[in-house]
Amino acid sequence: MGWELFKRDTHGYEVVGVDGDLLNDAPLPEFPIACEVIVDAPSALPNALAETEMALEQVAAAVRGRLAATVRSEQRLWNLIALPSDEQAAEFGTLPLPDKAKITVVPTRDPDWTIFERVRPIGMEQQSMEDLRIVRNLHDHGDIGGSRQILHVIHDLAESQIQPFVASMISLGYRAEVEAPELGVLVVHESEPSEVTSDSWTIRQVAERHGGRYDGWRCEVIRTPPKKRWFSRKRG
Repeated sequence: MGWELFKRDTHGYEVVGVDGDLLNDAPLPEFPIACEVIVDAPSALPNALAETEMALEQVAAAVRGRLAATVRSEQRLWNLIALPSDEQAAEFGTLPLPDKAKITVVPTRDPDWTIFERVRPIGMEQQSMEDLRIVRNLHDHGDIGGSRQILHVIHDLAESQIQPFVASMISLGYRAEVEAPELGVLVVHESEPSEVTSDSWTIRQVAERHGGRYDGWRCEVIRTPPKKRWFSRKRG
């Protein structure tokens, strides 16, 4: 299960986990049912829902299902279960719950897995290729690698969304700088260019959730410093 952390506009932080192998294989004819299991709880912290999540995985395995994705926010745990039939969906209604929590189980016949689009990372491959193009360009200009300041550019944020976006970036450990409106917002952090995709993908996702457009990144070229030349002067 691959995990990512996002700051959503309406639900605060969301921790998103996706079964990458199932994502790549979908749609699967043996799993025509997409079953949503939603637990609304006053606190969806890991220690509060640990028993519920463990039981959910056990039930999924017992009915020959598969946990495709899970999304945890401060008040909700959302799970997407792949099932061979909707007859097993009722099994999830018996999960142990923390105090003041409620559970909703919604099986959906969805052989094309359209529901999976809620968690499918759209554009990740294209983003990685664009990052690779920039790294290759740095190399062509004599870059020797190493960590340095990376500047990501965000355009088209509505005025009302600029500060929420900046706050989201700060909460995730980045620095955000608001330039003139026509120049967009800069998100700044330290990184090695060849390892920047995890950051560019996160920043792009958060920008798009605020209505903005991710417009790539840039950094300075680091070259090998020239060798000092030592001259000797002969005395006559």
